[in-house]
Amino acid sequence: MRRNVQIIFVLLLLLVPVAAQQQPDPSLLTVDSIFTYRTRSLGPVRWAETGGYYALEPSPTKRSFVDIVHYDVATGNRTVVVSAEQLTPPGASEPLLVEEFAFTERGTGVLIFTKSQRVWRSNTRGDYWICHIGQSFAPGKAIPLIALRKLGGPDAKPSSLMFAKISPDGLKAAYVRENNIYVEDLINNKITKLTTDGTRYIVNGTFDWVYEEELFCRDGFRWSPDSKQIA
Repeated sequence: MRRNVQIIFVLLLLLVPVAAQQQPDPSLLTVDSIFTYRTRSLGPVRWAETGGYYALEPSPTKRSFVDIVHYDVATGNRTVVVSAEQLTPPGASEPLLVEEFAFTERGTGVLIFTKSQRVWRSNTRGDYWICHIGQSFAPGKAIPLIALRKLGGPDAKPSSLMFAKISPDGLKAAYVRENNIYVEDLINNKITKLTTDGTRYIVNGTFDWVYEEELFCRDGFRWSPDSKQIA
């Protein structure tokens, strides 16, 4: 009996290293570990003309809002270009809730899309704001904010603009409002209505029904490279 106990004890000692070797290596991916992790959305990212890219990141001072930051891809250096505080409209208590953004080609302004509403399947109608920057963005340098202004003028209803885009020279913005195309001068704020026949059945600057569903066409106008015409 004692001999049998001794044999079992020896066998158990021999099995311990084997069991230890069968433990999975935590540094290796397995089917189980792949489904353990969840991806984190990076949000809208825009390449910068001067190198690097812009991104939206949570503000450390304004909870639930974001800063627009720049990363240098060569060095990894991070610079806050426009803070949440600077994205707060005059008289407002909270910053804009940025859904999309686009810099002008010269880096002197940022177009902000917010308060979007659904049109058919996508949130393509909303408010657009232009954020004027005092100088072209230069990594590591302070950038004063000149102005934050809502596009559309006093006659535009809330969340009524679609597909706003800055002209290549950075001096004008074009957008669709109630099925007509408008151009707004960013210097003197003058608004010009390019089309006048927009109705429920006639749309300018955007697509409708079959085009959107079957061909995935929504945005229906473009600036010319010289900023003098719109197609």
